[in-house]
Amino acid sequence: MNILPCVLGLLLSAMVHAAPIPADEKPVQKVRTGFIEGWNQVPLKRLEDQAARYRGTYYLEGLHNTRRIALTFDDGPSSYTTALLKVLDKHQVKATFFFLGAQVETAPETARAALKAGHTIANHSYDHPYLTGLTPAQLWDGQFGRSQRIFKEKLGVVPALLRPPYGFIDDSQIALLAARRQKLILWSIDTQDWYVAQRLGAANALYNTVMNTVHPEAIVLMHDGGGNRAGTVEAVDMLIPALKKQGYDFVTVDRLIGTPAYLATTQ
Repeated sequence: MNILPCVLGLLLSAMVHAAPIPADEKPVQKVRTGFIEGWNQVPLKRLEDQAARYRGTYYLEGLHNTRRIALTFDDGPSSYTTALLKVLDKHQVKATFFFLGAQVETAPETARAALKAGHTIANHSYDHPYLTGLTPAQLWDGQFGRSQRIFKEKLGVVPALLRPPYGFIDDSQIALLAARRQKLILWSIDTQDWYVAQRLGAANALYNTVMNTVHPEAIVLMHDGGGNRAGTVEAVDMLIPALKKQGYDFVTVDRLIGTPAYLATTQ
């Protein structure tokens, strides 16, 4: 195995960690929403520790304090993606979709519609496994790299942003992905739509979660696949005008953190 990418990634992370934090940047990144016990979710301290150690590679939120917010959606494309695209178009808002490679294979036209509408397409693995414990080959060739090839074939783009399923990822895996020029995007607000999806009043619960925790340069985690996401679609329709009234602008994650959305298609 060629260990050069891992070594380069480790060196990069060490350099990022050693660099002083500019005065106009947030000194720390935090998750603003709570933790639900018993659902095998990544501990919040782990997210925050990794964000501190891999600053510039691993993001929970934007690093500044502008009144911008990034809506992100995981696990699509699906029929709910189509519904979300209509809501986003209605409000003239762009979002970031962390698609699964397997779902893009199944619904390429929906993925193309999201791309054509000006939304950012990002990588959420091939089929949503827990990553910890995977070998480097399984991580890249079987998951993220496999999805990159699908995105390139079906959409003509190679994402430069990815999100690890469930938020779990080892430090050595972060280094490997950083060496492949990937930015890891987690979240500062988890709407927990995966938890409340089957409850009555789900849309109101999601709306309240965001409105009670919104902050400058938030990255908001929602889902457009993997279950019943009708409440998510309804909540987004409610949230956008409410947050605009508070002076928030909606941007894609790449714009929020100031990085390219895609790599050259020769990658």
